[in-house]
Amino acid sequence: MIYHVEESYIEKNKGGFMKVKASVKKICDKCKIIKRSGVVRVMCENPKHKQRQG
Repeated sequence: MIYHVEESYIEKNKGGFMKVKASVKKICDKCKIIKRSGVVRVMCENPKHKQRQG
């Protein structure tokens, strides 16, 4: 059997859902790149733009 592995997956956290990707980037002008405890994150007013590198 061959299993397809998604490039990113969605992680549920306290603030809702967050995309987990190998590489993160800003999607709009309001997105901010933040590094917390060695983890790079993209936070934005639009919840669809939330990302975490992992």
